Amino acid sequence: MDIQTVVSTIIVMGLMIATGSLFALKVNVTSEVKSVLILLILNIAVPAVILNGVFSVDLTGDALAEAGLIFGISIIYHIGALVFVKILTVLLKIRSMFGKKMMILGALGNTGFLGIPLAATIFGPAGGFLAAIFDAGLSLTVYTVVIYLLQAEGKFHIRQLKAVINMPVLSIVIGMIVALSGFKPPGMMVQFVEMLAALAAPMAMLYVGMLLPPLVKRGKKVLFPMLWFPVTVRLLVIPLIVMFILSLFSFTGWTAQLIVLQTAMPAAMITAVLFSKFTSEEETAIVTIFASTLLSLVTIPFIAWLLI
Repeated sequence: MDIQTVVSTIIVMGLMIATGSLFALKVNVTSEVKSVLILLILNIAVPAVILNGVFSVDLTGDALAEAGLIFGISIIYHIGALVFVKILTVLLKIRSMFGKKMMILGALGNTGFLGIPLAATIFGPAGGFLAAIFDAGLSLTVYTVVIYLLQAEGKFHIRQLKAVINMPVLSIVIGMIVALSGFKPPGMMVQFVEMLAALAAPMAMLYVGMLLPPLVKRGKKVLFPMLWFPVTVRLLVIPLIVMFILSLFSFTGWTAQLIVLQTAMPAAMITAVLFSKFTSEEETAIVTIFASTLLSLVTIPFIAWLLI
């Protein structure tokens, strides 16, 4: 992995966030505008990144085995991260429901919205594809374990799994079917998907930037005393532990680097949606997402430097 590529990518992403913020200062960004952007990113741009990865990778037996390994690692990682952060909240005596929120914010990273475009930029189409496989593990964990933890009655319903059926996941399934069938898409289709895939990172960063001005205007009112906990755990503690564990198993190479960088992503955007639906503290998630996203512009290059 070229550290200069990582640093330059992060700098460009930071500039895009700043551009989105400047735009939001001049234009009233309504909830409808935000919804449209999210739909475009998650239903068009990110699926295009996934399909672009599939079209660019020869999914032979080895490649399929690697994808399966990444998915298995993702499931183990996300459940392990939840357990690890839960232990930390108990040791720090963070109260029950608030402790659950800190656990979720500290354990879950933005592996889809930011992780997939970043991986595709740094590692190429194959990186974007494997990052999508890793994110699928997050999705499965979120819509089962995490929702179970957040629901007041603490009951799991099979209907919650419907949320796992989304465009990124469907794109993985479709891509795998196309690859296994041996179908070669025409050049025009490949070019079309490549152009759409190029929209993912810019649109994601612009969206993040658009959400920043309202928080800045409110100043210290949006901050909470324990903000340092999920941010530090998410950006530094967990990726360093994952790096150490992978080294124990002699798991090296660019796929190991991709996994570590995915674990270093800022707090997941989905937490804001979940907190809004199941709790009364959506703002806690939004503030954590912003703080961790901005700080990740520094911590991600640092983690990448350690991986060299």
